[in-house]
Amino acid sequence: MKKVSLAALFFAATMGLSAQNALVKEVEREIKGSNPNYKAAIEKLAPALTNAESSEEAQTWYVAGKAGVGLYDQNFTKIALGQDVDKSLTGNSLREGIENFLKALPLDKKPDSKGKIKTKYTKDIMKQIQNHYNDLNTAAIYCWEAKDFDGAYKAWELYMSLPTNSELGDNAPKAPVDTVMSDIAYNQALAAWQGDKLENANASFKKAIQLGNNKKNVYDYAIAVAFQLGKSDEVNELAEAAYPLYGNEDVKYLQLIINNKIEKKQFDEARTMLNNAIAAEPNNGNLYFVMGILEENLNNNDAALTNYRKAVELDASNANYQYNVGRSICNKAYAIDDSATKLSQEEYQKVRDNEVNPLFREAATYLEEAYKLNPDEMHDALVYLRNVYYNLNDEANLKRVESL
Repeated sequence: MKKVSLAALFFAATMGLSAQNALVKEVEREIKGSNPNYKAAIEKLAPALTNAESSEEAQTWYVAGKAGVGLYDQNFTKIALGQDVDKSLTGNSLREGIENFLKALPLDKKPDSKGKIKTKYTKDIMKQIQNHYNDLNTAAIYCWEAKDFDGAYKAWELYMSLPTNSELGDNAPKAPVDTVMSDIAYNQALAAWQGDKLENANASFKKAIQLGNNKKNVYDYAIAVAFQLGKSDEVNELAEAAYPLYGNEDVKYLQLIINNKIEKKQFDEARTMLNNAIAAEPNNGNLYFVMGILEENLNNNDAALTNYRKAVELDASNANYQYNVGRSICNKAYAIDDSATKLSQEEYQKVRDNEVNPLFREAATYLEEAYKLNPDEMHDALVYLRNVYYNLNDEANLKRVESL
């Protein structure tokens, strides 16, 4: 076996380090030129960012930061002039450039062999971050427009975190007012949601609300994401926060709260809450509909039907109300029919003729109306109608419904 001396190994390692350092210096010279190719510089610098030795040098990350910010500035001008550029690349180059500056800062503050700290790049890094802070929002928008939702999320995340970055200290950019930051958090949440990063979206929606964004759609989207994540307690907390603000125009918040109380078997609290709401808005059909749901969960089926009927009385154009009246009447007919099975054939037929079939016919009118009002979402109404017409031996309507 051929032997390799320690001196040769040391020489090889030194050459590797020198090569990476030389590469960094070469890239730095190139981006200082009159017409620098920042994109090529970033690609050329990549090996130095992963090299064990050069990645510990402040200069490496500083040059990478300069190249990234330079590419953003260059493309920003092109966009302003109406030229076509890669907006995702443009937005990410600024974010990555500032992230590289942040990596350079602690390395630039390392003491020398004598224990002294002589920063070389810190002043310019601070200036660059200050000057480009607001551009991070533009960078995020560029990524969003390019449908790079992960890039948009990260750019907005950096925008929100820089004002409190301990590495920047007193030189950190001043945070905008909470109303601006709450809008940024909302946009960030949308980006995460579009990118299917539900946990990130969930955290950002909550941050937006915490910062004062109390718009209805913020609550609605936050509830939708929490629901997708199966976080029922958070869904209820959001509904309880939205209800005082928007409960009069949208019953879903109350419905979510009531559903939560039903799940936790807090039936008395649910009933009290609904009764108070009905007393305040006696002509709100939604409230009677939710009361019907509560009564049905308590197996108070007659009371449930009474409330569903009241909802229809107040708003006959609501397909869901119509469907639930028809469904409840069907279930009542089924219950009577089941209880009559032990009777004689003659007695059973009387029950069918005098009680069950009239209920089926009444149910059909509500179910037909429900389907007519909303055919796209009332498939269940057809299922009930099929059973109704089967029980009534109404062959013509049975075939019609089955064709639907």
